[in-house]
Amino acid sequence: MHVFGKLFWLPKNNNSLAEYEDAAFPCVEQFDSEVSEFKCAVADGATETSFAALWAKLLVEGYAEKTELAMLRKRWNADVRQKDLPWYAEEKLEKGAYAAIAGLHLKKGRGKKNIFTVEAVGDCCVFHIRENNMLSSFPLSASEQFNNSPALICSHDDASVDAAMKRLTQKGEWKDGDSFFLLSDAIACWALKRQEEMQDAANVLQNIETQEDLCRLVDEERHLILEDGRPAMKNDDVTLLCVTVCS
Repeated sequence: MHVFGKLFWLPKNNNSLAEYEDAAFPCVEQFDSEVSEFKCAVADGATETSFAALWAKLLVEGYAEKTELAMLRKRWNADVRQKDLPWYAEEKLEKGAYAAIAGLHLKKGRGKKNIFTVEAVGDCCVFHIRENNMLSSFPLSASEQFNNSPALICSHDDASVDAAMKRLTQKGEWKDGDSFFLLSDAIACWALKRQEEMQDAANVLQNIETQEDLCRLVDEERHLILEDGRPAMKNDDVTLLCVTVCS
């Protein structure tokens, strides 16, 4: 199975690169490999929580490496406890970090079918695209489904938090040349709205070939004000991971 792809990302407008709180795996600009199976993921750290970027990074790496959630929580706590923090930061730390995640698992089938599995908690999305057509979007499939309180994974081990995680899974079949786009919520919501209105989101996403292409698109859409007074794309961190697969 031949898998290749590219990763692009941007922080919020007027934020520094160090303030970016999304994460992706693999965390490389481009990748190209022959494998029997492949796992990748995108996560979106909740800005209002402490060390959300670290938690998002641990989640995507843990998904790809099949690490238990309990171990990821231990790693997060061990890392943040080593830091010298003021008292108010210590108090915030007790509430933990939160993040949404969407992961993709591609496998080369033994028979005629090649299977993929998508898992998600929250509002990061995976688009399945074939021949410039969007076949599916998971876990959200309409722009109106996005809100300000998505399901999130917490860095603390708490039964009530775990019960609200709402981990969702979907399986499907991939064919030669299929592409999968993993997106954090701001660009996912924008792309679904674009699809609803113009039916060309797949074409727009596939035409993003460089970091400059993404910067130009995001800047234009963040500054485009709609009739309801809101920008076409929310000012949030943006992550786009594109994966193409062939037998």
